[in-house]
Amino acid sequence: MANSEHIYAVPDEDELAQLVGAATPHFAMQAHQRIMKLVGALPADHPRQAELRAHLARLEHIAFDGEDGGETDIDLPTGPSLSV
Repeated sequence: MANSEHIYAVPDEDELAQLVGAATPHFAMQAHQRIMKLVGALPADHPRQAELRAHLARLEHIAFDGEDGGETDIDLPTGPSLSV
């Protein structure tokens, strides 16, 4: 193992939720890369593979399609024009 490499344990569900839940479109692929390393370090039949792959899919969605924060309809009235 090179000096620049480090082996991390797979984060528990709460730690993963913090990592993925805070991802913005700008940083989603950085979190994606970290989780990909975890997926690659686990055996293919590891029970956490499905969970990690679901997080990867969500991060890809955020990175390429953006995040709407759950808002679909904005119920604010139209404001007056700011033109001078």
